Amino acid sequence: MKTLFLPFLLLLFVISCSDNDTELLEKKTASYDVYLGGIDDYKACYWKNGQQHFLPGGQDIQASQLVVDHNDIYIMANNVPGTNTPPTWYFWKNGIKYNVADYINEAPNTNSDKYKLQIWNRLTIYNGDIYFTGIVKNPNPTSSQDLYQHCYWKNGVKTVLETFGQNNQFAFGCLGVDNNNVYVALRKNFTNNAAGMTNWDLGYYKNNTYNAMNGNLFPRRFITDQTGLHMLLRDTNNTFHFKNMNGGNDIQIPATIAQSGIEEFYFENSDIYYIGKKFYYKNNTLVQINDPAGYNTIGHFVAKDQNIYMTRYNTDTNGTGVKFYINNVEAGSIADISRGCFNSIFVVKN
Repeated sequence: MKTLFLPFLLLLFVISCSDNDTELLEKKTASYDVYLGGIDDYKACYWKNGQQHFLPGGQDIQASQLVVDHNDIYIMANNVPGTNTPPTWYFWKNGIKYNVADYINEAPNTNSDKYKLQIWNRLTIYNGDIYFTGIVKNPNPTSSQDLYQHCYWKNGVKTVLETFGQNNQFAFGCLGVDNNNVYVALRKNFTNNAAGMTNWDLGYYKNNTYNAMNGNLFPRRFITDQTGLHMLLRDTNNTFHFKNMNGGNDIQIPATIAQSGIEEFYFENSDIYYIGKKFYYKNNTLVQINDPAGYNTIGHFVAKDQNIYMTRYNTDTNGTGVKFYINNVEAGSIADISRGCFNSIFVVKN
């Protein structure tokens, strides 16, 4: 598979000639390291400033998340669906591969038991510490009521938050860390009402203390801005909500933005980006994607110092490729998403 990148330094200087703000000009022309994580020719890999790096032992493994922390490069991955292997998770730190089950000292899934371990498909890095959350089969159950454990792991050390009897009674959510406090959101206690609709309880742990919330909400992930940590939630009508984990005011989505078209959010300093399929809002300003080649569907989105980085797909003409853009200028492409894809963007200012 051929992947083409345009000269990288040229792209960093694509700015508005009418912008006379010196500070903004310096931000836009500063030096950045731009990372893409993904898969190419069925092998896990990442690109740094356009230079591709295949990961050792990455055959038939898909890199789903890339994080850079204090110059360390972390890449979360899972085995590619359809490879006839049980669910397995991996991560690399600076090119060294780890099987997550081995790292957290848990029994791996097997073909005969694919639910020994369920890991949320993200890792969290905070001050150099590595966090995972998920569900594991209890190695030493005492009854039918504690067959499974909901846990998080910090640097491989397990903390059990709850035990329960059946793995379909519990759906783990997301993990965030703020001021060394560990937050784990979760859904549990699923029931069906008379109309056949599924209900559940929602809550979160702050360290080891459980806090109940209104039910029937989906915890998506934790987001940090200048005011602290927020939980992003979605209800059954696909309406989004935020909860401030520090007890402050919750973020309110402007009434001028129709939530029915919003699918993701991105925070950058005091700016909030509301991202739809073929458009995004920067605060209250609408930006419509209108690529003549049809690459209009947004995949991943990152903003850094007013620069916009995104991957986009061609769904208008049933295209099979994906492209990467910096400030709406094409910076890379993969021609066939059945063999490869860009799955993560991370930008670091030098």
